[in-house]
Amino acid sequence: MPATVSHPRTLYDKIWDAHIVDEQKDDLALLYVDRHLVFEVSSPQAFEGLGNAGRFVRRRDCTLATVDHNVPTASRKNLTDLQSFIKEPDSRAQCQALEGNVKEFGLTYFGMTDRRQGIVHVIGPEEGFTLPGIVLVCGDSHTSTHGAFGCLAFGVGTTEVEHVLATQTILQKKSKNMRITVDGTLSEGVTSKDVILYIIGTIGTAGGTSSVIEYAGSVIRRLSMEARMSICNMSIEAGARAGMIAPDDTTFDYLRSRPLAPKGAEWDRAEAYWRTLQTDEGAQFDAEVHIAAADIIPTATWGTSPQDVVPITGAVPDPASFTDPVKRASVERALKYMDLTPNTPMEEIKLDKVFIGSCTNSRIEDLRSAAKVILAAGAGAKVADGVYAMVVPGSGLVKQQAEAEGLDAVFTRAGFDWREAGCSMCLGMNPDQLAPGERCASTTNRNFEGRQGAGGRTHLVSPAMAAAAALAGRLTDVRRLLGSDAPTRIATGPKLKVVSAFEFLTDPVLPPPPPEKRAQIASPSDSLPPAVRKFTIVKGIAVPLHMENIDTDMIIPKQYLKTLKRTGLADALFFALRWDPVTGEPTDFILNREPYTRSKILVCDGENFGCGSSREHAPWSLNDFGIRCIIAPSFADIFRNNTMQNGMLPIALPKDVCTELTRDAEAGLELEVDLEAREIRRTFGKPPVPFAVDEFRRHCLLNGLDDIALTLQKSAAIEQYEVRRSQVWPWLDGLGYTGKISERLPKDTSTLEW
Repeated sequence: MPATVSHPRTLYDKIWDAHIVDEQKDDLALLYVDRHLVFEVSSPQAFEGLGNAGRFVRRRDCTLATVDHNVPTASRKNLTDLQSFIKEPDSRAQCQALEGNVKEFGLTYFGMTDRRQGIVHVIGPEEGFTLPGIVLVCGDSHTSTHGAFGCLAFGVGTTEVEHVLATQTILQKKSKNMRITVDGTLSEGVTSKDVILYIIGTIGTAGGTSSVIEYAGSVIRRLSMEARMSICNMSIEAGARAGMIAPDDTTFDYLRSRPLAPKGAEWDRAEAYWRTLQTDEGAQFDAEVHIAAADIIPTATWGTSPQDVVPITGAVPDPASFTDPVKRASVERALKYMDLTPNTPMEEIKLDKVFIGSCTNSRIEDLRSAAKVILAAGAGAKVADGVYAMVVPGSGLVKQQAEAEGLDAVFTRAGFDWREAGCSMCLGMNPDQLAPGERCASTTNRNFEGRQGAGGRTHLVSPAMAAAAALAGRLTDVRRLLGSDAPTRIATGPKLKVVSAFEFLTDPVLPPPPPEKRAQIASPSDSLPPAVRKFTIVKGIAVPLHMENIDTDMIIPKQYLKTLKRTGLADALFFALRWDPVTGEPTDFILNREPYTRSKILVCDGENFGCGSSREHAPWSLNDFGIRCIIAPSFADIFRNNTMQNGMLPIALPKDVCTELTRDAEAGLELEVDLEAREIRRTFGKPPVPFAVDEFRRHCLLNGLDDIALTLQKSAAIEQYEVRRSQVWPWLDGLGYTGKISERLPKDTSTLEW
């Protein structure tokens, strides 16, 4: 039970303190999870683990499931069932697995025949499932989206998905506090997407590592909820654990009367609490960044990392201008992959495709923004010859609202393809993909190699910039279409109407179906068998890598995310680097060379290893190959957590030390990693290298302990927290799914407070 705290606290501090179930060593805490979103890619192995252990979903009223990553976005007029509609076998298998799991465990599910189906980070806010002050998790890194509502929202790996399903809690180490303040007035044509791309370009993709970012300032306060979601969505691209914006009247106006938001007296009580969720005057941040709105103009990426940004009026950089050899090599690699020549003006880059959609930019305001640009271009505006452009709404309800407003007609008259809801070309796990060599202006969040299709080249832009690019056939400054005469052209075009989202939020809130096969409840007194492979001493050849920002898409491409198992992924590791795309034969990549095919340790001297997705498939593939330990200057937070969940050890060391160890590896020398002694031993009398590791995680790795079994020993503390939670925040129980649990309330709750 959190104690009263008197010193000034940040928004993040307040939510963290209010959700601690149990505090442990090393700043680790067991946090209660108020809301859990589930989809088909990161959940099959989690549900399998529950079933195998005889466990059940602890709080069915706190979990909401949908399908989004794998689903086709083609017309669903003839949709009758998944079996016949989804042609790709592995995609179909994952969607069918989720349908089976929600029935078995009794969860609320928005399937493909439900008009509320959509991208998981669109439907949560849309339905009012996302609320201020909560802890919300999902097996997807862009869960940071929901922080726009003043909640702590972050992505987790599959093992952690299972942990939340079984215990309604998650074990976390508290992050640092970081604040990014954006003040001033945004210029015409500059949107929230430009703001977050500018921020990432300023601080880098590792700038927010080990931090939760609070966005503040006059620009942020004036943004709509949808614009705030776009900014928080890409916090993970800045390396942050989460992004947050303090709730205000804009937040409350958006949520009021949504199906799963509190109603009546409970709304009043909730809003009163939510208004306290502001950073206190005098609260300390570990890092502060100040951005002037006047410095931001429409922005686009040129390379293969979200930090590779320039103003649309700028040019592709020259690798020769970078002094750091690792950075220069990264730029050279990016330009080669993107097939770009240094110093090429951005507005001369021609396109093959344009994609408007994804959890970053698929909401109604995003579609209105793109349609406005088309109307501003005047009557007869058309997608340029040779360009295929598509618009994919974020949910079935967004699609219906856009059609009621006439936006679909604006798009289709101009030659855009109007699609059904889903993740679509964001990561291409469905039929919407780039072909090798195709270039796309995309409103998504990642421009990693192969992200939208093997060999595809992605330039990240705002919806307005994407629409302008589609009409021009190349990247272009949207301000060219938004000049002083644009209002006249818009006024003389088709008459659109603005329709309220609440006209479509009319589906009844029904309780989830009862579980079809109730799993046997595991007792908290169960023994603790070693469920995780122990890590004591690992000795062997180390493979050296000289790359920064090694992302999870590079570690394992999207096509291997369709597995229903945790194993069999060794050949998928660094797939695009290890296998020739034409012949399928092994390349000369270092993991294919002897003796590195037998490596147990990987040493990288570039920062930010494992950035990108929350996919646990990345450590699974490393583990399958035989890699038990990764050494690098820094790690993305989610990747670091995922490795430890799989009995692997990530070690962060200074860059110069990592460089020394890569030299040992290149010489074919063995390293010995001793977790008990916390040191890396080298050959030929070289001094050992000490390293630090969280004591709790060290204990778990040395003993091969399972987090879930350990947490179930704290069931009494979890139950005590839940009683307190129901007393103080009753609007978080049930929400029409399972009813309230008022029988657990004391007679007098007037004195209760966190």
